[in-house]
Amino acid sequence: MTIRHIRTFLEVCRQGGVTRAAQNLCVAQPSVSQAIAELESYYGVRLFERVGRKLILTPEGEKLKAKAAEVVAEFDSFEAAATAARATPSVRIGASMTAGKIVIPRLICAIQSHIEGVECRALVDSTAAIVSEISGGGLDFAIVEGSISGDIEAKEWGSDRLAAVCAPSAPLPQSADGASLVKLPLLLRLRGSASRDLLDSRFSERGLSCSPVVQSSSNSALIAAAEEGLGVAVLPFALVERHILRGQLREIALVDLNLRRTWFAVWRRGKKFSPAQKRALDICMNRQF
Repeated sequence: MTIRHIRTFLEVCRQGGVTRAAQNLCVAQPSVSQAIAELESYYGVRLFERVGRKLILTPEGEKLKAKAAEVVAEFDSFEAAATAARATPSVRIGASMTAGKIVIPRLICAIQSHIEGVECRALVDSTAAIVSEISGGGLDFAIVEGSISGDIEAKEWGSDRLAAVCAPSAPLPQSADGASLVKLPLLLRLRGSASRDLLDSRFSERGLSCSPVVQSSSNSALIAAAEEGLGVAVLPFALVERHILRGQLREIALVDLNLRRTWFAVWRRGKKFSPAQKRALDICMNRQF
């Protein structure tokens, strides 16, 4: 049974006969008669009684008429929504915390500028949360840093580095190696963030561990704590660069501690991109912003 059968049944109900229903549906009369016969045969119910030249609904047909109207209305609603979705392409992008601040605003503007009528939504969260959304189909693609696992397609997109910063007047050294750094009052992101995972990994390689005095999911909170002289924040350089240039923070040079990391563009392996999503991904990969 198809929506055509249901529409035909309703039209015969409205017109009270096959001939006028066929005219309104712009089909041959036998097609209408066949559709009604197929409905009755498939469900084993008699829908009409013929009285002279008119078709009269049976009690069963009367009940099914109301249901048929509901089905057609819902189908029309679905078609309207599908048409609207085609007219308004959707792109869902994501980013880990650093990329969310640096990349996402400009990327959204570029996507909206290059793709007419696009609805672009974004999610900024930890790398683990973004990768989970990618795997579950909640995002089309994303820019993240840090380790990536699962059935994910990943291509190198860029890189950045972490910097150790403190208040300019803080009685802290101008430079530090790993062993010296862990002894300083550290202000760090929570475990599970890409920044913290990279730092912990570098410490672990040297047999070191740290006990930060402040841990936070907020980069801004850690920057504020460092400016107040509470300790050394280890954060992406791009997030603290302006504070350094303005004299609000100073950088502690890290000796023999490589905190450079790679950013990746990621999407679910085997994902079928819509034309708008593919165009948005090209804008991102080609850095057209």
